Amino acid sequence: NSSRYNMVRARYKNDPEDYAAFMRFTAYKVNRKLSKAYVFLAAALAMGIVAVLTANAVFIVFAAVFLAFGILLSALNVAAVKKSVAKTLKEYGNMRAVENVYTFGEEAFSVETKVKGKVKESEVNYAALRRAAENKGFVYLYVNNSLAFLVKKDGIEEGSAAELKDKLLSALGKKNCKFKREK
Repeated sequence: NSSRYNMVRARYKNDPEDYAAFMRFTAYKVNRKLSKAYVFLAAALAMGIVAVLTANAVFIVFAAVFLAFGILLSALNVAAVKKSVAKTLKEYGNMRAVENVYTFGEEAFSVETKVKGKVKESEVNYAALRRAAENKGFVYLYVNNSLAFLVKKDGIEEGSAAELKDKLLSALGKKNCKFKREK
């Protein structure tokens, strides 16, 4: 079985702080929760510029209204994400009891999940993933818009994060991978 998975192997023990960071990353970077607020803030800036150039008070009023809406939308979105994170962490209880060992092959990867001494192994075809994304410490393998496998970069025991990203790029295509550009 392990001969099919000769490239990248990673281990990750669940951590509530990591999961909270994953949820925030997913909301803001992947699902772009703040994009509507940015539209209002950009409109406020544009109206402010027009107001200064034309010296017309009407544009100042519009700029203030757009600015207020942008700030309100931002605050509401941030509060909603915070509440969602707190609720999810409370529902999951003792996350620390779960450890996953990932072994990445050409067509699929295996996940060996250990919970309190019990081991369950499953195989996931890359085709089952919707997208992959990364931040400084993790590569996230999304099954849907809010659920993903968390692969900690410093938990990679065989291979490298670059090899894992290459494997995901070839399996999912560039369009479905949000990776940082290498310097």
